[in-house]
Amino acid sequence: MTLPAPPTIATLPFRLKFRQLVLLDALGASQSLRKAAAQTHLTQPAASRAMAELESAFGVQLFERSHSGMAPTVYGNALIQHARRVLFDVQQAHAEIQALRSGSQGVVRLGSLLPPATGLLPKAVGEIKKRLPHLRISLEQLPQKPLVDRVREGSLDIALCRHITDRDDAAGLEQSVLFDEDYVLVAGRSHRFARSRSVKLAELIDDPWILPHGSGPFHAHVQALFLGRVGCMPANVVESSTPLAANLQLGSSTAFSTSCKRRWPSATRSAGSCPYCRSR
Repeated sequence: MTLPAPPTIATLPFRLKFRQLVLLDALGASQSLRKAAAQTHLTQPAASRAMAELESAFGVQLFERSHSGMAPTVYGNALIQHARRVLFDVQQAHAEIQALRSGSQGVVRLGSLLPPATGLLPKAVGEIKKRLPHLRISLEQLPQKPLVDRVREGSLDIALCRHITDRDDAAGLEQSVLFDEDYVLVAGRSHRFARSRSVKLAELIDDPWILPHGSGPFHAHVQALFLGRVGCMPANVVESSTPLAANLQLGSSTAFSTSCKRRWPSATRSAGSCPYCRSR
């Protein structure tokens, strides 16, 4: 049997049809053209033409035909193995796509500010992993601006951050409010107002304060609070962008306690689960 010269590797993919690979797999298993044609929902003449096209595409004889059936040649056995791998990969791709559609697999990239990362986020991730154990979750803790920038550029899928109220800054983003933030005053037990049921902000204006850093978005909220309630900002201030635990250590350090015997009060935020703010 003389076959034409095979096509080049560049043109081969355009000669192949997926049904040919399905037929090749069935024919390798049954070694009967009639049975393979029935399994692949082809007529026997159509199956015969498909095999002839496949042999022409590779330029080799894939099966030896005899009265007892069709036995694969060495070329046929090699191509059958490759065809089965291709079919398996396609099946795996289908399963993965369906899993992605249902949300049971894939990767979700989450970014968060520190407070949600220590409270809300672990609980949410735990619940998700119970329902979808094969879902991969990537977590990053970043400040507000990098979080928003990463979501906008597509390197993060979701960010747990403060609500963006500026219309231009929020353009192109989809936001959902999960909870409202509280302003919480944190002070040591030895503070003169520690046992007071109510405290006016004006009574604390001359105390030393640890406030959110001026470069952060939360500083504007605290500034508005002081200006609205007292009409001025405290003069004795340390601005900090460090986490709450570090601020508490800062407030109780000897460098500050020499000038003030009580622990420094600090304005901070709470998501309702901070261990330092439960007494509020």
